[in-house]
Amino acid sequence: AVQLRLRSMMILTAVCLGALPSIGGSFICTAVGYVTQATGHATCVFKVLLAYYLSSGLAIGLGNSKDAWFDAQFSTHKTFRFRIYVPVAMLIVLLPLAGRSMTQLPDEPTMEMVLLLCLCVAGVGFFCGVLVVTGTVIVGSLRYQSRDSLVLSWIGVACAGLACIVAQWVTGFGPFAAPSEVHAFFDCGALLSALCLAICAALDLSGAWEQAFDRTAEEEEPLQVVAPRDRRPMWSPAIQGGNAAITVFLFPLLPLVRCRNLATTLVLWKLFMDFVGPVLMLCWRCPWPFAGTAGLISTRVALLAVVLCLIPRSADFKIPLIIAWNLLMLCGSVLTCAMDRLLEGSSAQPAAPEALAAAVAADTADVPVVEGSADDGDAKPPLTWLSRVRANRLAHQLGIVVGLISAGIVVYAAAGNGGVVQATALRCRGLPPCAAPSAALAGTQHWPCGGGGGGSGAAVGGAGGGRDSVRIFHYGANMGCAKLEALGIYPLAATPARAAGFRLSFGSTPGFPTSAQEPAFGGLLPCGDGGCVHGIVHELTRSDLAALSATEPGYALGELPDVTAYHGELLRGVLAYLPFGALVAEAPSRRYAGLVWCQANASLAPGYSRQLACELAGLGIVGLSCAQENFQPLAAQSQSFLGAFRRSAGRT
Repeated sequence: AVQLRLRSMMILTAVCLGALPSIGGSFICTAVGYVTQATGHATCVFKVLLAYYLSSGLAIGLGNSKDAWFDAQFSTHKTFRFRIYVPVAMLIVLLPLAGRSMTQLPDEPTMEMVLLLCLCVAGVGFFCGVLVVTGTVIVGSLRYQSRDSLVLSWIGVACAGLACIVAQWVTGFGPFAAPSEVHAFFDCGALLSALCLAICAALDLSGAWEQAFDRTAEEEEPLQVVAPRDRRPMWSPAIQGGNAAITVFLFPLLPLVRCRNLATTLVLWKLFMDFVGPVLMLCWRCPWPFAGTAGLISTRVALLAVVLCLIPRSADFKIPLIIAWNLLMLCGSVLTCAMDRLLEGSSAQPAAPEALAAAVAADTADVPVVEGSADDGDAKPPLTWLSRVRANRLAHQLGIVVGLISAGIVVYAAAGNGGVVQATALRCRGLPPCAAPSAALAGTQHWPCGGGGGGSGAAVGGAGGGRDSVRIFHYGANMGCAKLEALGIYPLAATPARAAGFRLSFGSTPGFPTSAQEPAFGGLLPCGDGGCVHGIVHELTRSDLAALSATEPGYALGELPDVTAYHGELLRGVLAYLPFGALVAEAPSRRYAGLVWCQANASLAPGYSRQLACELAGLGIVGLSCAQENFQPLAAQSQSFLGAFRRSAGRT
């Protein structure tokens, strides 16, 4: 019963001390999308993450080399309690403060505002790093009760990630969350830290940690000094650092995923794999072979190449990407635990407390192990073992920084290309339901697509078009000239306008020519929140209208009652293609989304362009590049309209 109680307390200790330093990182990383869209600058995310991980690495480095003063001035019990309770208390204060500083970021944040946020995040990172060092020593000292203590601490790390996902779901936190939802999300992080602190305090008061404190104090050496007696190659920190770098490198690249909600799905799978890896290591009772390490490393490198190739093609290879991603993250989780298991000695049995007492009484640092174990004849001092674990933790943190910087270089290089739109970097919070028109774009353009001479058609305005012309409000692919020219249609005039009481939505409905490549198209839906949709009013001849309508299956012409040109004139008798039935919301193809957005960005008000980018970002379509991606109408992708019409059945 006593052994069962001790083991239960050890499990709680390992899980809590694994979760505590991970809560801050999980909540800060989850807020990356919010920070990006709130500031309108994709680079802010790297400043925030670098502030967190650099300060955390600094704390771990100081813990490895500069803690001798604490050890000489205070007792072991006081030192460890200070290193647990004070950092957690600071996390409880700093996490809500970081959340509130995020909600104060404007569209164009000043350097002072970004600096304040980075300071809050750096404080969270520093105290999390302190908890990493302290938890490593305590959990490592408890390893004589179980060889699985470090593996259990990784389960604690995964628990923090899952708790963060639950908090996100409960509070509704996301890239476009309201300030109250942001505050509630980070308050949940503070509450989770307080809960773990309460559990740790209960374990401390029960005496569960006394053995760890006493074991360290009996060595009569500073807690964090690296003993030079163990000269075995320290290759495990290098492996653990490289392993962490590979994992972190992929996360800033997730915006390149082009499938709806796939990026979030991949993150959730990663958190699940963080659980599966330690569980597999708990079930593995045999010595960990060197061939297993080599196999995991080579497999992970190969899977990394596969994932990097599949991310830009995720629309066509969604399932293969998820499978490769899961295997990659599972290998990483197992490899991380395996490096700690090697330090514990996978086949060594825990020494009995009597044997430990005899070893201390004999003034020896050797820890007895059973005969035939992997450490037989080469048992090492606990302090040296702990220094190896601390080296693993420091290498893990440095690997995260290296992976983050490497991914930042890639993203910076991509952001430097002209015309790249980071849809998630746009501030959607607080956008008006009806964007204001642009005075610079007001007015009517005659023969916008060429093909005619002046005066053959009436300008858009007045009570109606010419006798043989009709006004059509275009809001999708028809806004541009590419499709119209492919159909041989040359509008007489064009003017930007907005239609009140409608909004643009993407989806499918019976009659739409949807397919695996083109799952959805745009349509107008009534709205009662004062919203509006922007578009181009084209004046077409009635003979052209028949050819255009043939390419719009699933739509019917209907009159829009309230259409106002950008120059303020109310336009009457304006028709639009409206979907036959109710739209079932669905993300369009990247081709169609880019075609609509690039035309809106070039011809309509900037405020509406931002609204449209936010709508597409909510559907998982980001990073649109009008300059480098070929967003062409299907009708224009063939040399002849007849061939395109026959193959696509008149798809928009």
